[in-house]
Amino acid sequence: MAHHFSFALFLALLFGQSAPPQVELKSPIAFAIRVYQRTGPSHVDWMGITPPAREAVKLTDVERMDCAAGRRGTISPGARARFESAIGAGKLLTPSVDGVMFAYVDRDPSVPPPVPNPWGCTDCFYPVLKIARAPDATVLSTIRLPEFGDRWNYATSIAWSPDGKTLLVGGEAGPSDSKFEDYWLLDWMNKKWRYAGGGNTAKWSPDSTQILWTAARTLEPLGKIHVWVVHQVLVDVQTLKQTALTTGTSFISEFFWCRPK
Repeated sequence: MAHHFSFALFLALLFGQSAPPQVELKSPIAFAIRVYQRTGPSHVDWMGITPPAREAVKLTDVERMDCAAGRRGTISPGARARFESAIGAGKLLTPSVDGVMFAYVDRDPSVPPPVPNPWGCTDCFYPVLKIARAPDATVLSTIRLPEFGDRWNYATSIAWSPDGKTLLVGGEAGPSDSKFEDYWLLDWMNKKWRYAGGGNTAKWSPDSTQILWTAARTLEPLGKIHVWVVHQVLVDVQTLKQTALTTGTSFISEFFWCRPK
């Protein structure tokens, strides 16, 4: 009985009473969450959820491993070395999911740094993003990064959508104790940018229609102490609508999309 009550309380804290998000997903989500307790130790549980449902279920180790089995690998060290040699001073080398193309940011002497220069150097200014063909590193497209301002500092990450049509590009943001990335969506074939919002560790859904990230951490009261709280956020790529998947005094430490069934 005690275990049943504890799990019910967990769900109440986690999901609250808000209306469910109106989205359709083909792949469920697995996440590791710590729900803080006022008394006694808290612990981390692996949970699974398939929005728009609000009910999360606890995953066994076998279920979690099966869920993670479909995650993509990374570029091999040998291939990365060849590409890095080909792009010279370029940074953030990121292959597409199918390995056909790769993206990176690069210097461009024809683009002057902003004045005043916020970085104090010219050789650290990377104003363009390039799309290149993987076999021979031929550049297919060169695209100006967003202008320096409140929502853009410098590029810190690149993530390809699984269908290869869109890039999610992150820029450094946030104070030193609560860092996050300003995320921008790039339709690279049409060279069109859209600001998506701020978060951390963004991951594309397998069908390229949704993005999952964690919100910037906040310091929240828990009795006589304060704890860091991090929630899970789901973003619709078409509408840019954001839906919080977790609530309460909890901390998401890891998450991923499960392999499609």
